[in-house]
Amino acid sequence: FLAWGAAASARHKDGVVGSELPVKNGMQKALIRRVPVRTIFGSHPEDGISAIAISQDAKYLATISAGTRVCVWKWTSPTEKPVCSTELRPEFGYQDYVIFNPQNPYEFVSNSKTQVIFYLWDKHMASPLSLQTFNSMVGHFSQSVFHFNNSQALTGTSAGKLVVWDVVGPRTPSKELRAKPHSMKATKLVPVQKDSLTVLKVFESCIVTGDVKGQVKFYDGQLQLLTCYSHSSVGPIQSISFSKTPPDPPGASLAYFSLRSDSSNSVSLTLNRNFILSTSDATVLHVATDRTNFEKVMEEAKKAVNAISCHPRQALVAVGSHCGLLKVWDYQQTKYLVSRIFTQAGIQCLSYDPEGYFLAAGFTDGSVYILDAISLQSSCKEFKFSRGPVTHISFSHNSEYLATADEKYSVTVYKRVLQNGSRCWEHLAGLHSHYKPIRSILFGVQLDSNEPRLLSLGEDRQLVEYDLNSSSKDCLVILRRDRVEQIAVPLCVAWYPQLSTESFILTANNCYKMKLYNTTTKMCR
Repeated sequence: FLAWGAAASARHKDGVVGSELPVKNGMQKALIRRVPVRTIFGSHPEDGISAIAISQDAKYLATISAGTRVCVWKWTSPTEKPVCSTELRPEFGYQDYVIFNPQNPYEFVSNSKTQVIFYLWDKHMASPLSLQTFNSMVGHFSQSVFHFNNSQALTGTSAGKLVVWDVVGPRTPSKELRAKPHSMKATKLVPVQKDSLTVLKVFESCIVTGDVKGQVKFYDGQLQLLTCYSHSSVGPIQSISFSKTPPDPPGASLAYFSLRSDSSNSVSLTLNRNFILSTSDATVLHVATDRTNFEKVMEEAKKAVNAISCHPRQALVAVGSHCGLLKVWDYQQTKYLVSRIFTQAGIQCLSYDPEGYFLAAGFTDGSVYILDAISLQSSCKEFKFSRGPVTHISFSHNSEYLATADEKYSVTVYKRVLQNGSRCWEHLAGLHSHYKPIRSILFGVQLDSNEPRLLSLGEDRQLVEYDLNSSSKDCLVILRRDRVEQIAVPLCVAWYPQLSTESFILTANNCYKMKLYNTTTKMCR
């Protein structure tokens, strides 16, 4: 089963959802669609969910709100109320990680960057516990786990150390543990490396760590290093997930690990499991442990997505991000098709031409790329005529012109021309046509012909129309300039549907008003 909490959507901010995922053989590149088998609404209506875990027997869920509330749910029960809950004191910090004890579903642990809290439930809740002062730097806590063969628990820190926790007093049998809370004490601080630990897991008979340098290390129960997997291109690790069965052949690397472990059968089985990594730079990798092969499964945007454009004739959508990643998806099949990474600058805006043959991209360094819409290969050399980061980009209705606006209040026009028997793009002209940020550029069609017309709208309240027919190389001619507002600031402009013989453009301003203007006279309707 897979459980997750929703903390981003306003509608399902406080929901807890579970879905059943069948075992898959091999790598799946398509999105997995599953229907939730249970949804708990109103679990944390005030703050949303910051951490969630499911017990080893798949009967219970532990959730922590972004505030201070901790709840345990028996998710198979029809009630919408938790089995038990408690409120944490604010000084315990933002608890962003929680995990059950695999050997005892009535025990779990959570941590913030500065506090680790152990819980026993079923009518009782253990008191939270903060870390003692050690004679060396501890660092911030990242994740916690329970040891696989004793009463200890471990917490990874940003100083590359493992805090070892143990029960105060004699070990209590698991049946008695349900009815009696216990105390956990930090007994040891083990320095395992210098780099910050970001992930801590227990898998069968190994303790596994991931760090900020992309390294995955395996330790035995005594915290002795067994092996390490690393690659120069792997960023800080966010999660590790192991395959269910060993890869074929199952005994490919037994000899290597048996030299470094006292229990070769158990440890070698664990270390011969392939695993999946996710990193903080939005990359997912598959690691084949028998040959230390890192295969990139998926790479998503590392920074904000600023640009999106739909193909005019196919069910395709292009998405561009500030990190320079451009991806094209089939939104009906929810399938990723092709991508390209631009390393020199971030993508600010995208536009398909009306025929769907070209995809134009504007960048933060002022460059403009015109790409083949299918392969994303450049149709011509990039242009660098904009005076600042490109904010808007648009094609004319006949795909003969391309216009851009930039942060330096300039409009630049490119034209498709015939050279040496083939069609190509060239820079026509640019003009500093506004004195405040440009909010929209808009192509249309002349009323008495099929020739394109171009307009731009700025926060300077100016609607500028350009004379493309009279423009020449390095000379962009303005046809007319009209002030469309007196006090309000116009924010966007669009063509009004042709419902009569009179043609209009529609504007919206920051005073929540829309206005209709005659496209010829520019008079407000």
